[in-house]
Amino acid sequence: MLNPSDQTPLGAVRVFAVAARCGNFKRAAAELGVTPTAVSSQVKSLEAYLGCQLFDRNAQSVILNESGRQFAEACDTIFVRLDKAVQEVRQSASRTSITVGVGALIGSQWLSKRLFSFWQRFPETGLHLQYSPGGVEFSDGQTDMMLAWGDGRWPGLISEPLLRFNTSPVISPSLLAGKTNLTDPADLLTRPLLHWKDQFDWLEWFAAMGVETNGHLPGVVIDDSSVLLRAVLSGQGVSLGLLPLVQNELHSGQLIRPFSDEFTPSRSYHLVYPPDAMDQPQLKAFRNWIIDEAGLK
Repeated sequence: MLNPSDQTPLGAVRVFAVAARCGNFKRAAAELGVTPTAVSSQVKSLEAYLGCQLFDRNAQSVILNESGRQFAEACDTIFVRLDKAVQEVRQSASRTSITVGVGALIGSQWLSKRLFSFWQRFPETGLHLQYSPGGVEFSDGQTDMMLAWGDGRWPGLISEPLLRFNTSPVISPSLLAGKTNLTDPADLLTRPLLHWKDQFDWLEWFAAMGVETNGHLPGVVIDDSSVLLRAVLSGQGVSLGLLPLVQNELHSGQLIRPFSDEFTPSRSYHLVYPPDAMDQPQLKAFRNWIIDEAGLK
């Protein structure tokens, strides 16, 4: 067994790894919150411990030599694994809540109505609903799962179909006031179209209605479902409404459906999560609960 004085100086190794990545002691010092002199001292002590130089130095710069490059690559591999292991242990040891990314409309009109059910089944587990109007993203290290609208294809992630809603064009009565009524789906091409995230859903709807669009439509693309709904309600354009999520606005007359036919889009809501999420009992339990709520079991 090594004596404490013979063990690898991990602090100095970590400083070297940052310096190697930055390619500059000054930038490394700023990242580490120390002085450039402290970085230089740590690197020199590591070089003395290893018995070789890791940087070639001149009056203007320091440059990794071959030994330094090889050691830096090994350090990167080790620290990535170490950081991942530390994060996993900390999350496992401290987990008392689940963080789920969710958009405004699905969160307010569907998930929020089921929170008491979650509490009844898991009173000891906290649930943090994180507002996520954009795309599917787990790089923050905090989000565990997401309810996401799409085709189910998110590379490197697991996605399970959760909710498929019928859709239909919806419009504010104010946008129709004093204008010719909409009698044919093609008439919508003369009105401002509002798109959610991209044009795909409208293009799919027009194709199903037999309307030629040449694969492109005018209008405004809005990522945030709540902003989209507000725009439709204020008469800014026509949107495709996910019918179960806009029932309140339809019943109150704030929105109307110019056509009675319903359309089932190819895209739907999915539960999306990293491949290792099911290793966590709380996440597995949430997954099973929300699938039950969606009526898939």
